[in-house]
Amino acid sequence: MNPMLRLAYDCFKKGDLTGGVIALAIAAIITIGVGIPIVQSVIDAGNLTGITATVVSFIPVMLAVALLLGAVQVMRGNA
Repeated sequence: MNPMLRLAYDCFKKGDLTGGVIALAIAAIITIGVGIPIVQSVIDAGNLTGITATVVSFIPVMLAVALLLGAVQVMRGNA
C-alpha cells in the first residue's frame, strides 16, 4: 500500500479526520501530479504501436483507479 494511504488509514483509525484528509490529498497530488505525467511521458517516448500501445496506454488510468480504490478502502477502514 502507498505509504501516504497507510498514514491516512492510521489517522482515520485514531479519529484524526484532518490528518487523514491531508494524507489522502498528498497521496492524490503525488499520484496525479507526479506519477501519471511521468508514466505518460515514458509511454510517449517508447514509440509503441498496435496492441502494445493500446494496452500500455491504460497504465495511467489504472494508477488513478488504484488511488481511488485505495482512498475508498482507507475511508471505510478496510486497509
